[in-house]
Amino acid sequence: MILIILFAANSFVVSNSTPQTVLELMLCGALSVVAYLIWIRPKLVLEKEGVQVINPIRTEMIAYSEILELETKWALTIVHARGKTRVWVAPATGKRRWIADKTFGFYGSGVPMSESRSNDSEAMSASLNSLSGQAAYLIRERIKRLH
Repeated sequence: MILIILFAANSFVVSNSTPQTVLELMLCGALSVVAYLIWIRPKLVLEKEGVQVINPIRTEMIAYSEILELETKWALTIVHARGKTRVWVAPATGKRRWIADKTFGFYGSGVPMSESRSNDSEAMSASLNSLSGQAAYLIRERIKRLH
């Protein structure tokens, strides 16, 4: 958003043409809307009765009792009684860390005191080192508390 504001200020300072300034300000407006929808609006809210998923265009409330499964392959996907909902704010991060742990953990496995942190066979997307794994863990804990 700061870059868009600087671009708009630059349009006023540098441009001598009114149509060009108007066009650039319209572009700033469009970019601001896109930035808001993609980076600011998406949220995952864990409420008392369910999970509120706020994606760029849709908002959906999913009761904990409706949740059937939590998938973490590319991003957290909540499979529930009414279908599937992908959570934009919980992508499966940490791929590079997982690759480094597997690669360098193998090469350094013979060196004392150099064990890899991830000796398990858990997928990186499901581990607590990824945003999707963290969100899935928090939802599972909420569901356990209700039972």
